[in-house]
Amino acid sequence: MWLKYEELTMNKNTIIQLTLVIAIVAGYFLIDFNKLQSMIYGEGEFITQDAQCDLHKSTCEVTIQDGTKLTFEIVQKDIPMMKPLDFKVTSSNPNLDDLKLVIYATNMNMGIYELKLKSKGNGNYEAIGTLPSCPVGKMDWNVDIPVQKIDKKIGARFNFKTDI
Repeated sequence: MWLKYEELTMNKNTIIQLTLVIAIVAGYFLIDFNKLQSMIYGEGEFITQDAQCDLHKSTCEVTIQDGTKLTFEIVQKDIPMMKPLDFKVTSSNPNLDDLKLVIYATNMNMGIYELKLKSKGNGNYEAIGTLPSCPVGKMDWNVDIPVQKIDKKIGARFNFKTDI
């Protein structure tokens, strides 16, 4: 039983296509998107919140390298997906300009969301944003608050988790 040239070519193409699809899917789930983002946007020196702090329960505070204290809060403690979220930041330095939140998932590429913080005066800032829904669920997120200095980028990094 000899295979015809057309059947052999079709089987070879099917195997190549299947291999390509498997490689893409495996890469999507195995790539460390946190490191990839650092390579693209440049790594700053971020101080991460205390591991015991849970944004589902309270605000979290980080003191960055220049001594500025940044407090971060997500008002909706259940942190729902696909619904507007109110983000609040308080700074011990009321003179910070162009503050923003950089929000991204660390266990899957869900995009990078930059939200400009609006100053409310006296070191208080607010932003409203929505996190995308993921059918896989149980997402790990980082929120970076970068502070650009003359010679480097420093800032605070806050972590939280979401379900579906």
